[in-house]
Amino acid sequence: MSNILLPVGLGLLLLAIALLVLIFNEWRTRRTRLIEERQRALGLPAGDLVYEDADGQGETLSSSEYPLVGKPDYVVQLADGRLVPVELKLSVHDATAPYSNHAVQIAAYCLILESYAEPEAIPTHGIVRYADRDFIIDYTPALRKKVLRLLSEMDYCSEHIPPPLARQKVSKCRACVFQPICPVGQGK
Repeated sequence: MSNILLPVGLGLLLLAIALLVLIFNEWRTRRTRLIEERQRALGLPAGDLVYEDADGQGETLSSSEYPLVGKPDYVVQLADGRLVPVELKLSVHDATAPYSNHAVQIAAYCLILESYAEPEAIPTHGIVRYADRDFIIDYTPALRKKVLRLLSEMDYCSEHIPPPLARQKVSKCRACVFQPICPVGQGK
């Protein structure tokens, strides 16, 4: 009797292991399919979605080299390893070109993402999505230099040398670290 139980037990064990492997593979395939469908629905470039802050719950990203932090809506890692920031500006309609401040924002995200990328895979572009159109912002050396120049200009701001603004949204003034010393932001 024991001669029969051992082979039957081993057979049942192998069958159970095979079923577990099949169930795991099915789960992994479904999960991959759902992720791909979600990315297509979001209109993101092909690649792995490695960061998301569209719901405001993402972790703040920071540059290891520059005094710069940010939270892009999405970051997609392309097959070649490059990181692509995607920023949503869905309240903008009928734009024929990206707004310059949005291009600088994408470039700032690219500068931050340099800290997270391998040297051969630093960002080359980002995407700004308006309500009815997407724009690819090339992360050129000139645009990178512009971000660095703006960072340098912000270093000079102090109580005696406030930021050179004429007006600003109240919500931005309340969140700004210069609000207490800025003539535009004081009292907002």
